[in-house]
Amino acid sequence: MINKNRSKALTVISLGAGVQSSVMAIMAAKGDFPPVDCAIFADTGYEPKAVYQYLEFLKKILPYPIHLVAKGNIKDDMINSIDNGTRFPTAPFFTQQEITGKKGMLRRQCTNDYKIQPIRQKIRKLCNVPYKKHFPKDKYVEQWIGISTDEIQRMKPARDKYILNRHPLIEAKMSRQDCLNYLKKENIPLPEKSACIVCPYHNDAYWHFMKTERTSEFEDAVEFDKKIRTGSRKIRDKLYLHRSCKPLDEIEFNKEENDKQLDMFNNECEGMCGVWYRNNYTT
Repeated sequence: MINKNRSKALTVISLGAGVQSSVMAIMAAKGDFPPVDCAIFADTGYEPKAVYQYLEFLKKILPYPIHLVAKGNIKDDMINSIDNGTRFPTAPFFTQQEITGKKGMLRRQCTNDYKIQPIRQKIRKLCNVPYKKHFPKDKYVEQWIGISTDEIQRMKPARDKYILNRHPLIEAKMSRQDCLNYLKKENIPLPEKSACIVCPYHNDAYWHFMKTERTSEFEDAVEFDKKIRTGSRKIRDKLYLHRSCKPLDEIEFNKEENDKQLDMFNNECEGMCGVWYRNNYTT
């Protein structure tokens, strides 16, 4: 909760260039939502080509700046950590114990490292507050998060006391389908899913789409899946991108099972960072 005596220093959109955050950004530009100062896109370095293409489209139509920030290339960092034994930037890979076959899931830290922290650092820079310096007690930043009504369980406050998370789509009672309808009504091209190429949260429908329509990206994911199998020195279980704990290129993606698949964020890589999913499950 932000103290009512504080004044707003900045209004910023956390932009993923997927459906929800793009609609939010466009509605602000068209006056359907209040104005914003800027948007920030945190680049993991391993987004689908379509995401970067849509980001370029947004740069052309939005009247306010889009700031790009990056911690590094998440794919390269993970592979380097495996090859060199350095800190492993954990993603929610599926795990399987070699002896018992027990399955689980790693902690999701990638969003915090490659999305939230770079955006936070950029916000401080835009407000002229150096790293590790206290944010002025009489100021706050309003950060818009692209979560729709069908993802309301993902809402949560910002970790920093000087940031107020707002969810304009939920305030406007807009679902993801409402967002798609808005884009169609405005005759605006539809974005694709905004998530890393090798995100374990992809459901079967998306893996099938990649395999049939984005073959080079799927082949890259297959090679990455093989590479992470042994994980890092501190992770003894075998790691997989798919919840079946099978190699990606050996899976028959069954469309009839799509609704049963784990799909934690429909479209945007926002709002679920740092949650521990080390629970067991059955397939």
